Amino acid sequence: MRYQVQTFVKQVQVDLLALSDADLCHIIDQWGPGKAPSSVSHDAREVTWSALGYTFTPAEPTHLSHSSGTMPGVEPEAPVQWLAPSPHHLRRLLTEMTLQQFAQHVIALAFQALHATHPEWGDGSTFNAHLANHLRGMRMNRQRHDQSTRSYR
Repeated sequence: MRYQVQTFVKQVQVDLLALSDADLCHIIDQWGPGKAPSSVSHDAREVTWSALGYTFTPAEPTHLSHSSGTMPGVEPEAPVQWLAPSPHHLRRLLTEMTLQQFAQHVIALAFQALHATHPEWGDGSTFNAHLANHLRGMRMNRQRHDQSTRSYR
């Protein structure tokens, strides 16, 4: 990994971990299971979610009638359910990741989730820098909001 890439990956990691537990879980959930584009293999998604502490559980099967668009003789794909880890466990896993693991799992996940809505962020180091700024902005806005809420009490 080039130095510039390492620097921005580390900055994203620092800024992500600086979020509150609620914000950290919320942002990862926004990038969450089932939201990855179909171009990403099932195995790759499973490896990423497992690395983030999510637990795969088969969802309860629902009995769909064939009139719902499924062809007779073809079983619909069973819904997938991923149970989120505790905020403490997620934070520990993210903290313990090497930069390469963080880039492979978290940066790639963020890119898949955000690139379509933020194409101006580009890719590579440019994307990482924008993502770090976005996360830092979230934290600063939350701190300002919390301070203004406390001053009105």
